[in-house]
Amino acid sequence: MSATKFGPAFIAWWGAGLSTLLASGKLWKLWRDRFRVEVSYNVTGNQSIGNEVFIRNLANRPLIITHWELLYSSGRWPRMDFAPLESAEFDSGDHRLEPYVTRTLRFKDANYFSWGYKELNGRRIFIRLHVAGRKPILRLVYVQ
Repeated sequence: MSATKFGPAFIAWWGAGLSTLLASGKLWKLWRDRFRVEVSYNVTGNQSIGNEVFIRNLANRPLIITHWELLYSSGRWPRMDFAPLESAEFDSGDHRLEPYVTRTLRFKDANYFSWGYKELNGRRIFIRLHVAGRKPILRLVYVQ
């Protein structure tokens, strides 16, 4: 009699525990596979060596960069003003960024930009990435 009394409750608890375990596994996979892009820089004072901006795809899926813009930013949110610094040519085509790969944007000679205190004058440098299938992404590149 006691086996039939506790049998359905045990099965219900076992089912709830198993479904919770499977749901947490699915949520972990979604968290692990989320869209992640990191931006960093390497700035130099030499115009012939130039400055570099690194775009890293930290996700396990490839992404397609359709366009990018390097911008000066002044002010604070929500009243940030952006001024163009450099951008990709509109007919340059798409760039596929494989998983866990870095793409380097080099700015030297004619494309070199100054980043010193006097030139920035309190502004920051941002990059706006246009990724296929997503809204444009704005990331901070350099702040003094």
